[in-house]
Amino acid sequence: MLAMDWFQKLTQGSVAWELAMLSLAITMGLALGAVRIRGIKLGVSGVLFSTLVFGQLGLTIDPDVLSFLRDSALIIFVYALGLQVGPGFLTSMREEGLRLNVLSIGAVAIGGFITWMIAKWGHIDFHAASGVYAGAFTTTPGLAAGQGALRHMANTSPQDIALTGLAYTVTYPFGIVGPILAIALLRRMFRIDIAEEQKKLTAAVEVKRPPIAVVNFEITREDLSGVALRDLQELRNTGVIFSRLIRAGEVSTPTGETTLQLGDTFRAVGPRTALARVVKSFGKATTADVDHAVGDFTRLDLVVTRTQVLRKTLRELNLIRRAGVSVVRVHRSGIELAPKATLRLQFGDQLSVVGPAAGVKTVEEELGNSPDTLNRPQLIPLFLGIVLGVAVGSIPIFVPGLGTRLTIGLAGGPMIAAILLSQLGNVGSVVWYMPVASNTLFRDFGLAVFLACVGLMAGHHFLENLLGSTAGLVLIAWGIVVTMLPVLILGAFARIVMKMNFFTLAGWVAGAMTSSPALLFADELTGSDAPALAYAAVAPLSLLTPILCAQLLVVLCGF
Repeated sequence: MLAMDWFQKLTQGSVAWELAMLSLAITMGLALGAVRIRGIKLGVSGVLFSTLVFGQLGLTIDPDVLSFLRDSALIIFVYALGLQVGPGFLTSMREEGLRLNVLSIGAVAIGGFITWMIAKWGHIDFHAASGVYAGAFTTTPGLAAGQGALRHMANTSPQDIALTGLAYTVTYPFGIVGPILAIALLRRMFRIDIAEEQKKLTAAVEVKRPPIAVVNFEITREDLSGVALRDLQELRNTGVIFSRLIRAGEVSTPTGETTLQLGDTFRAVGPRTALARVVKSFGKATTADVDHAVGDFTRLDLVVTRTQVLRKTLRELNLIRRAGVSVVRVHRSGIELAPKATLRLQFGDQLSVVGPAAGVKTVEEELGNSPDTLNRPQLIPLFLGIVLGVAVGSIPIFVPGLGTRLTIGLAGGPMIAAILLSQLGNVGSVVWYMPVASNTLFRDFGLAVFLACVGLMAGHHFLENLLGSTAGLVLIAWGIVVTMLPVLILGAFARIVMKMNFFTLAGWVAGAMTSSPALLFADELTGSDAPALAYAAVAPLSLLTPILCAQLLVVLCGF
């Protein structure tokens, strides 16, 4: 106790020492989060528990400094998160993603409705409702939104805000474990055979998005002799590219003006099913050695880093006519895309191009190919995006019948701004792109500091509030209900009615609950990246929707 009193006197009134103490608490929390138990680890979430201990021991910092750090960290966290999920946001709303997002919104809404019923008839303080909801769904922005709504209500005291944080901290642990249990329960309920699900998923994916393949084939149709490639109707809208031509032992890059001759050997790249049709239509597959043929031909892998070509289609660039160079492969965010003429380039796209050495050099200069640029985050987009995010978060949203206004606030404004700006891509030389390593650093730093502030605020007399009465245990029990019931109901519906593959279903559960540990569990359980694809499809809306739900809970429960 003497050492603790000495430490408190040392830190009192010293911002530097208060930051040092906060950093020590975060360090201990990150060390706790790195411990793996039965394949599960808390990660950054471990900070919440270490700072609860510090708060309980009275090792806290000035409330004004704590509030400033909390809001600053929240802005950094959600802005970086928005830049991460933004590029795939519109894609996630297409095809399968639309169904998954409807289910996710349903789970979030059902969770909010259950929480509202608990607040009305479950004998808990309405100030705790948004905290129970945020902890059950492990939505840190939702907690911030709920507390922000409470601050705008009349007669709200600091103790009421602290109660929201308490409810969040006691329900948060099961919010981490619950989605993992839900995935395991759904597997047991429907007696899932992992190998069989893998076969079904592979067959379905190949029908929707045939994998990109490469084949060498020989022209054997006599009626095609003398026909130019641009006049071949069989090639239109197939996504198949002819990347190499072997004629008389020499290799070259075919163009639209290239005329076919009997015995020509081509290398074609494109979707597997379309490729099979093209080869069958033009000739037959061959085992000829295309790679070692001589000629003015080279291949280069490059990245798009020059802003002048962003959002332009391959047709607009017209590389094959201007430089004799073909784009044969495109990788974007780990996904291989067919190099169709309508494909628009984005910053960071990875392209494989083939053609004469001089032409390839010209294309490299035109597209940039400066990997160092990808690794240097620009500061203007970062700070300008934060300004726009704060402005967006301040826009009032009027809900008919409530007689009040809601705002997305700091929990949602920077995220929406980041998503919109990442869709815009760039304005002149200002590019809204953040390297993966930088994004991870900003995101984890913001989340760690925010959770530390929440833990210190809620840690004061935490054990007394939790164990001194049945209130804390009641909050934990209701939190379990809010975590499990929505995903089990809609998960069963998705499996029985929608016939959803279990791999996709597991990723949906993790995404709807925004649970990274559940995603890791699903990946290890299935041995596939399918859960991660489903998670990415629903993560943006699953992060945004609880922000409004948490505020609605405060307003509705306060009536």
